[in-house]
Amino acid sequence: MQFQVPQFIETEDKIVGPLTLRQFFYIGAMVGLSFLLFFMVKTWLWLILTLLMVAVGGSMAFIKINGRPFTTIMLSALKFYWQPQTYVWKSDKPTLDKSEVKKDEEIKKMARPGLSIENIVMGLSLKGKWQKLQTGTKESLTSAKQFSEKVKEKYQILEKITGERKAARRVDYR
Repeated sequence: MQFQVPQFIETEDKIVGPLTLRQFFYIGAMVGLSFLLFFMVKTWLWLILTLLMVAVGGSMAFIKINGRPFTTIMLSALKFYWQPQTYVWKSDKPTLDKSEVKKDEEIKKMARPGLSIENIVMGLSLKGKWQKLQTGTKESLTSAKQFSEKVKEKYQILEKITGERKAARRVDYR
């Protein structure tokens, strides 16, 4: 048994003369807006707005980029700029060989903890410091405790009668 398969499924039907229904609506909307603006604004402003609307309406009705309508391109561009971007980096070598891991461990054992290349690079970059703070290394925990103790020595939390809490500078008169 043979079946007929439609050949041109991507082409839109011409409904109003040489125009598709979508093209007719875009052009009709621009003509209607231009007609309303003719009675609402001055002639020179109407002429400028009409030229802009003809450009927008014509591009929305007739321009296709890579086979996609201009309206789809405009909506995709707005969506791209409106939503936050996420950049993902994929490593070329997601896992290290065991020999490379052993070499790294030997190098770390040989070098003093404060002078290893890794610690120098981490210490110079703000990102490294932030990462240490976020992961909670022993160094960052001790420095955070020392900082909080210093702050406690200088400031005290007071609670007012209304229940509002406020930090006040502590002054000891001895």
